[in-house]
Amino acid sequence: MNPSPELIDPHWVRVNELVARMAQNRAAMARLHAERAEMCAEALALVEDRVAQREAAGTGRGQPSGDRIPLREVIGEIGAALRVSDQTVQHWLGDGAALVSAYSATLDALREGRIDERHASAIIDGGAPIVDDDVRGDYETRILEVAEHETAPLVRRYAEVLAARLQPDVVDERHGSAHERRRSRFYDLEPGLSRMQFDLPSTLGHAVYDRITQMATALEGAGGSEATEDAGAEADGDAEGEARDSRTRDQRRVDIFCDLMLCGAPTAHGEGDALAAIRGTVQVTIPFLTLAGLGDEPALLAEHGPIDSVTARRIAADAPEWERVLVHPHTGEPIAVDRYRPSAQQRRLVNARDQHCRWPGCRRRAERCDADHTIAYADGGPTCAKNLALLCRRHHVLKHASPWRVLQLGAGSLEFTSPTGRVYRNDAPPVVQFVSFREPWLIPPDPSDPAPF
Repeated sequence: MNPSPELIDPHWVRVNELVARMAQNRAAMARLHAERAEMCAEALALVEDRVAQREAAGTGRGQPSGDRIPLREVIGEIGAALRVSDQTVQHWLGDGAALVSAYSATLDALREGRIDERHASAIIDGGAPIVDDDVRGDYETRILEVAEHETAPLVRRYAEVLAARLQPDVVDERHGSAHERRRSRFYDLEPGLSRMQFDLPSTLGHAVYDRITQMATALEGAGGSEATEDAGAEADGDAEGEARDSRTRDQRRVDIFCDLMLCGAPTAHGEGDALAAIRGTVQVTIPFLTLAGLGDEPALLAEHGPIDSVTARRIAADAPEWERVLVHPHTGEPIAVDRYRPSAQQRRLVNARDQHCRWPGCRRRAERCDADHTIAYADGGPTCAKNLALLCRRHHVLKHASPWRVLQLGAGSLEFTSPTGRVYRNDAPPVVQFVSFREPWLIPPDPSDPAPF
């Protein structure tokens, strides 16, 4: 439901009208894509008729792979008329045939503008391993419920997981086949630039990329330029005017990768730097008055006991962050912990719950996001899971610098309200999917449900 124009700030009326037109345009394009899918299915029916004609005439018989000339004839004609490649036409034909013959509900959703072409393609690709018609019907029903509310990349991820849950034997076989196809390739691009490409198991690929990304990020903290994904980004000199590392994070990834491959370690970046540093961590509890130099109650070193106040204050001065612990006035039992930055345990919890940036449509990984206070810390918002959500830096800044509003609904669900008054609900992705019960995103959250910590 679109908000009434008179209820919108005049500054946002034009944005509201533009968004409404774009939504109508998206629905119209989806209807056209549905029509194209039906025409592609019709084209394959013409191919079958042509094959039958050639067989009746005795043409094309005896070919090991069957008579493929009629298919090439149709693909060539369509590609020439629409000025697209044969590969593009083949993709259209395959998706069109799948939608008409196996995914009729998805085709209806596409025709009605409830999903777009990318959603439909994700559903088809995710269900490719499923061979049982009943299982495929169950899969389509479940994944459509997600597709109508989520982005296409997220639908593709859910589709792969759901297909694996519904028919694990086929998916295992498919993944095993993919493992056998691992390979490496090397070829030159332009003068002075070459490309080395590896096809490897997904778990190893993600692990390798994450490792070199962590190393590249560590170099930023050791004096390199700020993190950026934009090619050509530059860093300013440090406070003393000395030259700093001006490489982008992508360039650091490549350089570290070459070091690891040629030397077994990133030796070109020196020894004993942030890549190999291990810092000891201690937990010291300091009463506030002692910290301020106004009291003499002892500070406590965890697993040791009291330490002198001078040492405790020096540790506090060098600590990157503090926690405020509220204790019971009689028993001394900690009853609340308050801090601006979440603890490692809280961050792990929020990462596990959110998995990626929670802004509608954003898929930036949890490790590259900030833990944002939904109610700002400066406004009294606590540092707890019920008031934290992952936002990438781009959307974190947008939230605080614009009229966008975010509300925690409970159970990890967020409600985003745009400056035009539109409301977008974003549910935390389930870590484990149970296909025999209702999906978590369909269960209304209970606002009274306490946070899981």
